[in-house]
Amino acid sequence: MAVTIQDVAKAASVSVATVSRVVNNIPLVSEDTRQRVLAAIEDLGYEPNEVARSLKVRKTNTIGIILDDITRPQYTTVSRGATDACWMYGYNVILANTDSDEEKEESYLKVLLQKQCDGILVINRKVNDNFAEKLALSGIPVVLGTISDKEKKFTRVSIDNVKAGYDATKYLYENGHTDVGYIMASRDYYTVCEERIIGFNKAAEEFGLNAKEEWCVECVTTKFADNDAVEGYDAMEQILSSKQLPTAIFAANDEIAIGAIKCIEAKGLKVPADISVIGFNDYWISEWFKPQITTVSYPMYDVGAVCARQLIKKISSGIKELNADDSMIIPHDIVIRQSVKNLNE
Repeated sequence: MAVTIQDVAKAASVSVATVSRVVNNIPLVSEDTRQRVLAAIEDLGYEPNEVARSLKVRKTNTIGIILDDITRPQYTTVSRGATDACWMYGYNVILANTDSDEEKEESYLKVLLQKQCDGILVINRKVNDNFAEKLALSGIPVVLGTISDKEKKFTRVSIDNVKAGYDATKYLYENGHTDVGYIMASRDYYTVCEERIIGFNKAAEEFGLNAKEEWCVECVTTKFADNDAVEGYDAMEQILSSKQLPTAIFAANDEIAIGAIKCIEAKGLKVPADISVIGFNDYWISEWFKPQITTVSYPMYDVGAVCARQLIKKISSGIKELNADDSMIIPHDIVIRQSVKNLNE
């Protein structure tokens, strides 16, 4: 027979209300009494009714994480950082994988609200206006990981993608590359990659780089063919059809970079001897690929952990209003490997 709160109260010689205060960490209980109640709980093996408890204190210690593809390396690592931080602070996690499907996003949001999650962390490639509005109306704290909404109303934890794109392009310039192009992920699916290309264009203009229109390609993505490496291959094939070729390509993520390198070498050229490639994100495979890929590091685990801490901070303080003032930028770096040739040597 299950142990009840009445059993604990009797064993500790206190009222049921006192046991409830101890279980819910409510003050007004002396330390001696609290220790007596805790001892009775341990001796009897009492398990509080979490549903009833959450209804009483209006807090479930549960965070919902909405992400669009758990199989993608960046989201796997960001989610790991977030869940580890949640565990450290005593929060449970409900994970919702949406496959970039708007209907699934809205359905999962309803489920998380029905489950009375204390807050929601969104780790998507993009947040459309409709979903952003529903998040704003949810009435609970929300933090965006790696992305931002168009209006920049939500708290965001990310790197500075514009500066990172600028720094990657500047690195190519510093290595003697003035004929450069880029391969950008689809605007329909990614927000951050578009920001990276803004940085590319800023650097290209500042350093007077020759970035021909035919060398700058956006990947084509559909729900039924969502593979950045394949899209990177196809985009690079388009660039290689140009009469004149660039000496370097900035790929908006490492999967695109892998596809681009595969295409370059399939056409009988070499990386970096003929064309250099710099990637973005520093996936683990970038170090093991041949050639090892020079890339922009993205501390994804740290982003996830900071996201969770920012969300828990909001929950603890009771702040539900939209506020981007506490957004945080995590530092990035260039990881130098083998895929970029120094033309100055």
